Amino acid sequence: MKRKPLHQQISAMLSMAIGLAYLGGGLFLVASSATFGMLPSGLVRYLFGGMLIVYGGYRFYRGYDHYKSKNG
Repeated sequence: MKRKPLHQQISAMLSMAIGLAYLGGGLFLVASSATFGMLPSGLVRYLFGGMLIVYGGYRFYRGYDHYKSKNG
C-alpha cells in the first residue's frame, strides 16, 4: 500500500497538535482561577473557554480524520 506524501501527514499531525493546544487553552480558562489581569473574567471567560474547547475538539477531529483518510 502506497503511503501519502510527507507534507500531507505533517499537515494532519500539526492540525491535531493545534487542536490539542486549543483544548488546553479552553480547559485552562474554565478550570483556572488565575487571571493575571489579562484574561477575561466572569461569564465571558467561561463562554470563551467553551468556544475554545469546542473548536479544539473539532480541529483535532478534522486532523485525525484527514490523517486516517490519507494513510488508512
